[in-house]
Amino acid sequence: MSGSSRRNEGSWARGEARAWLILALGIVTTGFGVAFAAAAVDDNGHMSLPNQEISGVLTALGGGIVGAVISIMVARASDRETLQHMTNVLEESLTSSLRSENARLASARHPWHHYFLTTLRGRNVWRYEQYPFHLSAHVGSLAVEIDVQSDSGLTNKYLVEAFIRHERLAVVSRKIGDAATVFVEIYPQFDGELSEYFGIGVVRTWDATNIVTKVILSRHPLVSSTDGTLTQQDSAELDLIWEQGFKRLNDVLPDCT
Repeated sequence: MSGSSRRNEGSWARGEARAWLILALGIVTTGFGVAFAAAAVDDNGHMSLPNQEISGVLTALGGGIVGAVISIMVARASDRETLQHMTNVLEESLTSSLRSENARLASARHPWHHYFLTTLRGRNVWRYEQYPFHLSAHVGSLAVEIDVQSDSGLTNKYLVEAFIRHERLAVVSRKIGDAATVFVEIYPQFDGELSEYFGIGVVRTWDATNIVTKVILSRHPLVSSTDGTLTQQDSAELDLIWEQGFKRLNDVLPDCT
């Protein structure tokens, strides 16, 4: 723990100790007011005007102290939560390795529907998941955790990070706890103004084959099925959507011979 953190914690502790002492003083003062009022009542159940004033002042003063201290303690607890949240955001922002100009990331801070082509048991299929980049509060970076369900029904957590270089958007995702399983996507034309973007990805499939594949980011669903491995009909439709969208803005070079 740094010296600054220790000083801050010490300051919080001293402040809380003083608050508790003042709170105790308020409670005691209120008690004195109530006790004085009880003692000042004569045999006929009456209290003189000076005694009423003294009792009222003590009770009001004690009650005011108690109320003020409780308000301060509640506010300090809220401030601590806000400060801790800001500290967490700052730490996560600074430790992110994929950084961009924060203003450029504004166009990517949206919930995205993500589609990608992969192989499963020797068959080409499209799969679907969501990239909730609007939930990332990091400064200068985009990073979110998502749940990915495998074809066997197991759910794994993945860390998805993104950065922008000029008009290129790159997305890097990996299974948490497994640094070897990395999925890299490149979207060559990303200006943040369109509803759909088409790119290519490099990933190791569940069949343990490294492939260069098709990827799509969309602000809205492109097909009817929205969970895991998509149907054959939806996969065929996504093939066509990617072919038209990617080749409209990009050329894939042929062989030199």
